[in-house]
Amino acid sequence: MIEQHHDDNAVIQQADNMSRRPHPEPIPRALMLSILATGIMAFIGILTETLMNVLFPILMGEFHVSTSTVQWLTTGYLLVVSLVVPLSSYLKRKLPVKRIFLIAVMLCIAGCVVAACTLNFPMLMIARILQGGGTGIALPLMFNIILDQAPKSRIGQLMGVGSLVVATAPALGPTIGGLVGTYMPWRWIFMILLPFLLLALVLGTMNIRQGSPTVEAYVNPLHVVLIAVGFIAFVFALDEGGAAIAKSSQGASDAGRTALSAVVLLVISMAALLSFAQLSHRSFSPLIRLGVLHSVSFRWHLLAYVLLQVAMIGFGFVIPNSAQLGYGISALVAGVLVLPGALFGAMLAPVSGMLLDRLGPVKPISGALAITLVGVLLFAVGLGASSTAWELGLFYFVFMVGFSMAFANTMTSGLSQIDAPLKADGNALFSTFQQLAGAVSTTIMSAFLASAQAGHGAQGTVAYRAATIAGAHHAYVFLSVVVGCACLCMARAFHTMNSIQELA
Repeated sequence: MIEQHHDDNAVIQQADNMSRRPHPEPIPRALMLSILATGIMAFIGILTETLMNVLFPILMGEFHVSTSTVQWLTTGYLLVVSLVVPLSSYLKRKLPVKRIFLIAVMLCIAGCVVAACTLNFPMLMIARILQGGGTGIALPLMFNIILDQAPKSRIGQLMGVGSLVVATAPALGPTIGGLVGTYMPWRWIFMILLPFLLLALVLGTMNIRQGSPTVEAYVNPLHVVLIAVGFIAFVFALDEGGAAIAKSSQGASDAGRTALSAVVLLVISMAALLSFAQLSHRSFSPLIRLGVLHSVSFRWHLLAYVLLQVAMIGFGFVIPNSAQLGYGISALVAGVLVLPGALFGAMLAPVSGMLLDRLGPVKPISGALAITLVGVLLFAVGLGASSTAWELGLFYFVFMVGFSMAFANTMTSGLSQIDAPLKADGNALFSTFQQLAGAVSTTIMSAFLASAQAGHGAQGTVAYRAATIAGAHHAYVFLSVVVGCACLCMARAFHTMNSIQELA
């Protein structure tokens, strides 16, 4: 009887707790359509990024450029995005949200038109720069709208939806790139994308609302110059470092000079970024308020997020190129083999957001990171010269399941560690370093492949294919270390969060 009495009390207490739990607030229709409009632009920008990776072998043949040159279509694009994103916090304070949206969509449309009419490699590079400018504005704009206007009980879910929009693009990019490379001229894809951008223009114009009032904000042009010099010099330093390794493997006499150039560029980058940080701390109206970095847990979340982005973009570059240039797989198959993992992982993003809202960040992120680490280790130890497309697809499936559930939640959890007035700056830092990490990852992955391919004959030969597979293996080992470091960063972030809670 006593046990029954306790059981009844437990049931009553549980029912009482459930009755007191606030019901999820409704999501306004205009907000959902605003997220969709900005998400379409971000989607198209990332779609063309992964789409171009699959088309690299075709573009190398048409424009007569090497792997180290053609990769700038992705690296240059990501570099532009990483330079534009830091302006998002300033633009949000200074300009109406709808005007920011219109600037972004016009840049995206202009980039598609120029790409569709491309006559040579420099013209295609200009198109990618225009697209990078539009995506660099649209990507943080989507998350700023969610953070500014979403009901508090739905932020995790809507951040997951926003990540779903972005994460689906890498899933479809390689497949669409393979289809285009197999059945139609690659320029057509940009004409096909134009109607979707026009749809985004209509949806955004009709539904985007102003969430918070604008203020008189000022940006010091020197801040923009310093961050541009810092980012550009850093990416070029990595590019020169990769070139130095390739030249050294061939015994070239100018390898030492190229390595020295990489060191000089790295020093310039560090000096510019340190100067930017010092000026930002003293500035009344900084480009990004770096006070967000005072939060130790936020810093560890940001670093983990950057490392995860390095891994994702790295796989997006290495898998399609090694599949075609190393294993002799067609562009279509190279694109399709990553589709199941990327699509399934993308669908899990909103689910992981809801788990975050319900359980908190520790369990959902820790479990997802464990799966991500298993995925990269499968690539590092399970692939060889005799591997098949099925193995590539299966291992990528495991990686993407974990990555998709960890990536968006890492950002959401990190932003929850800072005060509301600084969330736009925190979002700008996440988006900036996300894109810079993509540019850095593409450059490093290109260096792994190019240095391995150097001196091994022409594209398509047995020696060239074997060298490409070897270079890809080195890249997979590197990415395993990167994901392992991301896991350690999040462990440190959670330890800091627990310490703060205990003190409170």
